[in-house]
Order: sequence, then structure tokens, then C-alpha cells
Amino acid sequence: MKRLFFWVTLASGVTAAVLMARRGESFGNIAKKAISNPFGALGNEVKSALTGSNTKALEA
Repeated sequence: MKRLFFWVTLASGVTAAVLMARRGESFGNIAKKAISNPFGALGNEVKSALTGSNTKALEA
């Protein structure tokens, strides 16, 4: 069970990082979000992909 949780967490972080990179986030921001909270990062990326919003424009 621990291995399953590890691999699911790893896959979630990698998927979130790929989605953030496609959106144009900086590497530092990707690392900070994906490492600190991989499930939250994935949730935010899926949400922004489905709604079509660009949160990077709001950060500026």
C-alpha cells in the first residue's frame, strides 16, 4: 500500500509539472508547487485546464 501511495503521489506531481510547463510557468514555481503539494497542484492544473482560465495572468 505504501508503494502504491508513493507511485500515485509521484505520478500526480509529474503530471502537474508537465501541465504547468505547457502553460509557461517558471521552473522554480513548478518545483515549489509540485514538490510541496502534488495532489493540490494537480487539482489546480486540471481545474484551470477545464475552465480555460490562465492563473499566471492573475499573478502579475
